[in-house]
Amino acid sequence: MTDRRNSTAVVAKRRTDTPIETDEIRALCEAAGVEVVAERTQARPRDPTYDLGDGAVADIAGLVERRSADLVVVDDHLDPGRAHNLQEAVGAEVVDRARLVLDIFGERAETKRARLEVRLAELRYELPRAQARVERGETQGRQGFRSGGERPAAQLKADYRQRITDRRAELEQLDDADDGLREARRESGFDLVALAGYTNAGKSTLLRRLADDLAVDENDGHGDRTDTAASRDRLFETLNTTTRRATVGERRVLLTDTVGFVNDLPRWLLSSFRTTLAAAREADAVLLVVDATDDREGIRAKVEASRDELADAEGTLVPVLNKRDAATDLDAKRRLLAEHAGHAPVVTSATEDEGLDALRERLTDALPDRRRVSLSVPNTDAGNAFVSWCHDRGTVHEPDYGERIAFGFEARPEVTAKATGRAEQLNED
Repeated sequence: MTDRRNSTAVVAKRRTDTPIETDEIRALCEAAGVEVVAERTQARPRDPTYDLGDGAVADIAGLVERRSADLVVVDDHLDPGRAHNLQEAVGAEVVDRARLVLDIFGERAETKRARLEVRLAELRYELPRAQARVERGETQGRQGFRSGGERPAAQLKADYRQRITDRRAELEQLDDADDGLREARRESGFDLVALAGYTNAGKSTLLRRLADDLAVDENDGHGDRTDTAASRDRLFETLNTTTRRATVGERRVLLTDTVGFVNDLPRWLLSSFRTTLAAAREADAVLLVVDATDDREGIRAKVEASRDELADAEGTLVPVLNKRDAATDLDAKRRLLAEHAGHAPVVTSATEDEGLDALRERLTDALPDRRRVSLSVPNTDAGNAFVSWCHDRGTVHEPDYGERIAFGFEARPEVTAKATGRAEQLNED
């Protein structure tokens, strides 16, 4: 990770069509603490040497000199050769889109999982660039290269692959722990709901509005999660997974806010964060939060990309069109989201507490069906403790206290099965 804060940059972007928008790359620079002092766009096919054409490169070099810029931030994914050539030509460090996002992720990573995922993504990003430096002969004096005739390229590749393997193994251990944690939470009667969508769509604010006061992370003994969800208006405010309790109807729910998607990231980078995204893929329901202030084309593109990322999600997808208080053309955007998400969206304003009751109703319908069983246990201390256990994990209906305690119990199927077994044990004792 490189700390870019207080750097100055010239933004460069090439596309084959117009108009060429730079709002998002400027927002990414701001999120990284980089001040944009100039920009240069160009409409043309990709140049084999620099990505941009010769004229744009000459202009950028002039802007770097006149504005004393530290960086050139290119809104594209540069292969190592083009990045090197462009850096030599403009006289400043060249940072492409993926590198800038990794720097932001690294600065925001607080938990062990987030730091491991960022490091894994960085290793994947750095490997081809390190190989390119070796091929250019830039190895003298570089840390990690041995003497004695060993080929630097082979040594470097083996070293990177081993470090990638090590990071994956550490993440797999966290995966196993999380699988057990999700199963334990379900057996405790919780339904699992994830909030997913693009960064800055309002997921963290929505989490706060839906959640009860108590953060579950303070009580479940799992030390790899933050206990609050920030909601300031900046990109990638939430990189770490945050889980909080909520009550939806009579259902006890755990809401998890996941890292926001961002446009045009390579698959290898997204795959590095698969353990974080597992919270969405393995939830009972997913709230796909969409920013209603985006234009219609932006909504369409983001929803399609989000659905691709969540294609193997196990739970029901509930589209949420958020920020209605600041949006225009709301009816058209509602129809567009319904068309591309497959279901009519719930329209909300998390900041104004609008639409949240409707969202809770939709979420109740989206959660898995519960099972109801009839139970009867002796009216003893153990029997009363069992009824309390049931209250903590589901809904107890019409308890009748006599010599025995008879009641209906409604909960997740795995919980009612466990309750039935415990009732049978109490009746045998």
